[in-house]
Amino acid sequence: MSAHEYEKGGIKVEHPWLRAPRDGESDANLFMVVYNRSDAADRLIGVKSPEIGGFDLHVAPQFAVATDAIFLPTGSKVTLAPGASFVHLSGIKKINPVGWGFELTLVFEKAGELLIDAAIDAPDAAHAHDAEAMERWEKAHRTPQAGDAPVEDHRSGHEEQKGQGEAQPGLGEPQPAQ
Repeated sequence: MSAHEYEKGGIKVEHPWLRAPRDGESDANLFMVVYNRSDAADRLIGVKSPEIGGFDLHVAPQFAVATDAIFLPTGSKVTLAPGASFVHLSGIKKINPVGWGFELTLVFEKAGELLIDAAIDAPDAAHAHDAEAMERWEKAHRTPQAGDAPVEDHRSGHEEQKGQGEAQPGLGEPQPAQ
């Protein structure tokens, strides 16, 4: 098991990560891949940490309504990712800097509690360890040093792009484990 894998009671969590809250905000979304290798279905029913005020579980991003659990059928792989299912963390009291970890306890109905250390990625990260998002974040939050070249603003002269990208139905739905 690697440093980004956690396992208990037939539940395996891989690569947990969260988007850091934007400046002045205290909410973040948690993402991961969850495998249910047990002989029974299970459900993710909670998240605990002294550093959060609360959480909401979302299985369909197109609906703003939270659910009471994320269902994990036997033999399934459930992906929580941007544009799919996710865990919304609210009222974050203190968070480590981007690039560090954030300890959380996931609560499963049958497997029980599982302590994880989620990697903290940039607020606009599209996936775990998004190097381009990390670079943008570091550039925006870096203190200029003597001798640095001036930063050029590349936004001028560009019209807003509209209508690009399409929704991908079915993201986040349970799939058989491979």
